[in-house]
Amino acid sequence: MCFARCALILFSLVFCIGAVPARSRIAVVKAEVAVPASERAYAASLADGTARILARNGVKADLVSDAYLDTALAGRDLAFLVTCTKPTPAQVAALARFRGRGGKIRPLYSASQQVVSVAGAQPALKVRDSEDAKERHLLHVVGATVPGAWDRKSWERKRKVMLAAASTLGRSQRPRPGEIHAVWEHSGLGLYPGDWPRTFRVLRANGITDLFVNVSGAGFAHYASSVLPRSKEYARYGDQLAACLAAARGTGIRVHAWVICFNATRADSAYMLAFQKKGWRLKNKQGTLTEYLDPSNPDLRWRMLKSIDELARAYPVAGVHLDFVRWYEGAAKPAGAVRNVTTFVESVRKRLRAVRPGAWLTVAVLADHPSCLASVGQDWPAWIDAGLVDYAVPMNYVEKRARYAALVAKQGNPKARARHVIGGIGVTANESKLSAAQVVEQINLARGAGFAGVALFDLDDTLVESILPVLRLGLFRSR
Repeated sequence: MCFARCALILFSLVFCIGAVPARSRIAVVKAEVAVPASERAYAASLADGTARILARNGVKADLVSDAYLDTALAGRDLAFLVTCTKPTPAQVAALARFRGRGGKIRPLYSASQQVVSVAGAQPALKVRDSEDAKERHLLHVVGATVPGAWDRKSWERKRKVMLAAASTLGRSQRPRPGEIHAVWEHSGLGLYPGDWPRTFRVLRANGITDLFVNVSGAGFAHYASSVLPRSKEYARYGDQLAACLAAARGTGIRVHAWVICFNATRADSAYMLAFQKKGWRLKNKQGTLTEYLDPSNPDLRWRMLKSIDELARAYPVAGVHLDFVRWYEGAAKPAGAVRNVTTFVESVRKRLRAVRPGAWLTVAVLADHPSCLASVGQDWPAWIDAGLVDYAVPMNYVEKRARYAALVAKQGNPKARARHVIGGIGVTANESKLSAAQVVEQINLARGAGFAGVALFDLDDTLVESILPVLRLGLFRSR
């Protein structure tokens, strides 16, 4: 009797609530065990991006954790392994069992040799591949391995309609005189390493006015620095800041030296150890060392100020663009955390004015103020109000229109401050992947907030192939 009653209750629940959705035949495996702890957030962003690409193309796939692979892969036909670089023996065995029962494995971005051997395939995607290339690769794999999971003809029809709509949208827009159209260039080498003139031809043809080129940080310099260690890129391609400035001459495009301040990205292991011994590296709340550096450390601050002074004296840059001018979110902060960061920005401003009076000081900042005061000690509206920076560039890396609109509305108040804001748009950021239509929408929202312009993240194949061709038809069109 009890069994019959339970069965009746279960049947009623299923009838009222609806059947539990069936498992997809495809899994996107998020690395939570098979990557170092410091790389989990990045691996998660790549897995989320992979799942979003499949979803927007009508492919049903489940985003699963690698913590229990046998369970996660049960009943699947295809598993995309995203950044599976440090698999455990148990995970390798689970993948072998999945392959043994006919499952197909496709590693993406990076994978250990064990995973590649078990999968029987080499990773075919690179992080810097364009979104179009990523999309085509993923859909090709789905179409070749899971019959019926992707309708190629329908996809081609929709893509043709989408491209035509983007072109129509682009032509319907109008340029705004004097607007800043900036791009971040993350590699410091341009689109074509060793050929900066070619990069500037692309930028000029697409209406770009300003370039934030990543040239230095606490652990590297792509130029002839005597303060910072010269990078491998410098050794291979030569002085990249000098080459960039030479190529920019006569194009009308302003070059800003992008400097990473309190993060040791690109520092080699010897410098990371040296920073640790100096006490410059911050720990997270669990006591683990991170690549973030201590903004209150006087020796580190002096090193960064000296490097900026050296750069501004030696190179005729249009500006200096500061990044990571903040504390690490997960670190304990002293009572004067906000003052530490503000004082540093103030010191950069004084030095830049003394050495190169006409140069701009711009700063990449977290989008949500005042929450960034407590989280990272970054009081960027006060920097604008005090005249410490020419422009703040909030990183508004979001996809949803409502969230973006709320951010720029807050950042554009009051209007006097808005004129010193360049809205950062995350075209291909980890947090956001935007279509051309979304970029057009966000630019118009930034205009409505009274911003001086926008900055697009970042200069890559996606931007050049899919976004700028639409923007140059209207919003970025040369008058």
